[in-house]
Amino acid sequence: MSKHLFERLEVGYAGEKSQSTLYQYKLYPQFCTLFWCNNEPSRYKGVGSRMCEHHQSLMREYGGPARTDRPYTFNKKKYCEKCGFNPWTDDPLLDKIDDEIVKDRLAWGTLIVDHIHTQRDGGDDSPENCQTLCVRCNQHKTTLACDNMPKKLYRTEAEYNQVVERLIPVYEKLFQ
Repeated sequence: MSKHLFERLEVGYAGEKSQSTLYQYKLYPQFCTLFWCNNEPSRYKGVGSRMCEHHQSLMREYGGPARTDRPYTFNKKKYCEKCGFNPWTDDPLLDKIDDEIVKDRLAWGTLIVDHIHTQRDGGDDSPENCQTLCVRCNQHKTTLACDNMPKKLYRTEAEYNQVVERLIPVYEKLFQ
């Protein structure tokens, strides 16, 4: 865990406003570094200071799910959009944990941001192309979409295609 998380826990999210950042903020208005966000950058120093205050607060360093090297993680919700699973309320193992920081870290880990249209097919990291799935729903989607089905495991192309033909209708029924 980052030192920034503990600093923010002590002073609250408001943190410290940097005078130099405030000065630059007024002189050079910019936008959040996430391409789909048109909000002004944060006035608080620390990790994510070039993002808007909302996205900065979602950073992993402050107890959220997001990382700058994986922009899609800024679109993670606190529940599975397919089955409604909420790890904070529905996971009996998490109920046994008293440490809120550990509990949050484990809960965020059970949710995955899934691209509706894969990046290899031209999908992007925008909120419209991302959905939050629990580990179980994500595994179902991955299996039915044939994402983890190497052709090398099948003796012939026809055998592979036969399996794909059986999986795709179920995928379309559940995830389209």
